[in-house]
Amino acid sequence: MGGLFGGGKTTSTTDQVLAGMQLQTSSYGGVLPILYGTTRTAGNLVYYADFVATPHTTSTTVGKGGGGGSTQTSTTYTYTACVILVLCEGTATGINRVWRDKETGSLSGYGFTFFSGARTQSPWSYLTSNHPTQATGYSGMVGVANAAIDLGGSGSLKNHSFEVLGVAATQQDPSATAAYDAKPSDIVVDFLGNAFYGATWDPAKIGDLVTGASSYATYCQACGFVLSPAFDSQKPARSHLQDVFDATNSDSVWHSSATSMVLTVVPYGDTAITANGTTYTPNTTPLYDLTYDDYLGVVDANGVPTGSSPITITRASNQDVYNSVPVEYLDRLSGYNVSVVDVPEPTDVAVNGLKKASPMSLHMITRAAVAQAISTIKGQRNVYVRNEYTFKLGWRYFLLEPMDLVTLTNAIIGFNHKVVRILTVDIPDESGEEAGITVTAEEWPFGVATATVYTVQTSDGTAPNVNADPGPAAAPTIFDSPALWSQTSGSEITLASAGGSIWGGAEVWVSATGSSYAKAGYLNNPYRFGTLTAALAAWASGTAQDNTNTLGVTVPNGGALGSMDNASAAAGQNLIWVDGEMISYQTATLTGTNAYNLTGLYRGLYGTSPGSHLNGSKWVKCDTNVFRYPVPATQVGTLLYVKLVSYNIWGGGKRQISAETAYTYTPALQTVPAPFNVTVTVS
Repeated sequence: MGGLFGGGKTTSTTDQVLAGMQLQTSSYGGVLPILYGTTRTAGNLVYYADFVATPHTTSTTVGKGGGGGSTQTSTTYTYTACVILVLCEGTATGINRVWRDKETGSLSGYGFTFFSGARTQSPWSYLTSNHPTQATGYSGMVGVANAAIDLGGSGSLKNHSFEVLGVAATQQDPSATAAYDAKPSDIVVDFLGNAFYGATWDPAKIGDLVTGASSYATYCQACGFVLSPAFDSQKPARSHLQDVFDATNSDSVWHSSATSMVLTVVPYGDTAITANGTTYTPNTTPLYDLTYDDYLGVVDANGVPTGSSPITITRASNQDVYNSVPVEYLDRLSGYNVSVVDVPEPTDVAVNGLKKASPMSLHMITRAAVAQAISTIKGQRNVYVRNEYTFKLGWRYFLLEPMDLVTLTNAIIGFNHKVVRILTVDIPDESGEEAGITVTAEEWPFGVATATVYTVQTSDGTAPNVNADPGPAAAPTIFDSPALWSQTSGSEITLASAGGSIWGGAEVWVSATGSSYAKAGYLNNPYRFGTLTAALAAWASGTAQDNTNTLGVTVPNGGALGSMDNASAAAGQNLIWVDGEMISYQTATLTGTNAYNLTGLYRGLYGTSPGSHLNGSKWVKCDTNVFRYPVPATQVGTLLYVKLVSYNIWGGGKRQISAETAYTYTPALQTVPAPFNVTVTVS
């Protein structure tokens, strides 16, 4: 590039070339997540090959007009590699979004190939063609592959995460039309019974979760409870399922069917709900009315009262009752970032003050409405379900199960058919009717296990896509800097351009041939330039301030023009270029959308001619944001090629120089004008 901008010294620097991809951590036997619904997950690198280093050489000319400067060349490297990332186990129907560090894009935009995780999944065609001995299908694993993933200049794989449509993704999120959550009943059945990644239960051991108006599926549908869990940690299956039940206000119980014991799920919901195309009708009928004659331990074998109370009451202390239970969830509308909703129980807060529990971590919830309902219910249950009752019954009640309702009657403690919900049934090892069974139940105040349905305000938190395409720069206005204004002793050109709403500026690249470009600097934002809205008459050279003419201009990009005092204007501090003339103005008056009248003009500054200018002539605000390029002497009078490589307001999303338009301009030789009104005295 030294010959491009004239002779002189050339200095070159070259970065060290990396030999392979940089890996931060490596592990064996890690957890492969199981994903239901639609959620965000990171990938696990399982294969990489074909590490390629690509050199990039840039040249910058630094020097004086006349061509005696020096050229600095710098060679850096960017890297690519062939990689396969495994996302989860099971199957998936697609991937909506891809996050790469702080950027957001798509699979195709980042060059990924998607694999759905089918059991008959074939090896990636790239491996079959280029590395046939290493071609593995990764059957049953959802993954993505990229034959030449961008590793940047560090040779490190960037942080990638993916919005995956996983197993049982059937319930569309109306606020995110490409996302589908899963029915909780489908999650439970698949997680317990799947033969490949589930608990491999016999389906006969799983109760009917779907049939009937009081079923678990009907309750979740009526409440709008849908989930998208990522089971990505090693813990007992019952712990994973308990999170599902906590997120749907339900619990699991062993139920005696006609032939065996089966696991079923019973909602805590105690109020009929009609919504979302169905009606949930809770079972509120007690199975038994228990009286003094049913409790054991009240009389001895001879019928003599023992003096023991048939019912033991345990009440939670006021200090231990939290009237606020925050729920921590992953907000899909904010890129699955952690959000917290908190709905305190207002009556208890008014009486006892706010007592907030530690947040419940329910990251399988991705909708604010679901998290809000669970927070409401948990707070209500804490406040109003505080008593537990323990009593013993005879063996004829051994078919009672947790979540069943019974009534307690005991005149001594004032119970008259008090409805309670059974929590546990303890059947001892000893045989004999005298041993009995021990039952623990909770009070059942009707209505506290249902959340009020009301509209939830959507999250207004957003994560900007820092790699969003800013779009191309507008065709620039280029002019020769007047010699007296130029920053060099030779010729100089000035350039101004604009862009869209997220345009942050552009790199300026120049070339003498139109094929080999060197970066010359940066064009910054904001930018103010446009055209005249009316003709401007000529002004007598050398006279004082022009208070006769008005300069009407448009600022298409929306930039503002300000006024200043007369002394500053006279000093040229509000300087604009108008079709070859340098003018400073005192007052800017807004006349319409992006339109101003400029008055109090100082004309013909820096030796330019204060001539007339036609309507539609170009003008540029000559502040520090315009780009000024010193033209080497060898380029004066010859065609110069200019490309503007845009970037966005976050400094990312830089476009490819090969895709940008080349603009041409022929710099002219600028000379210092002869002085005028000069008197010379010779002695």
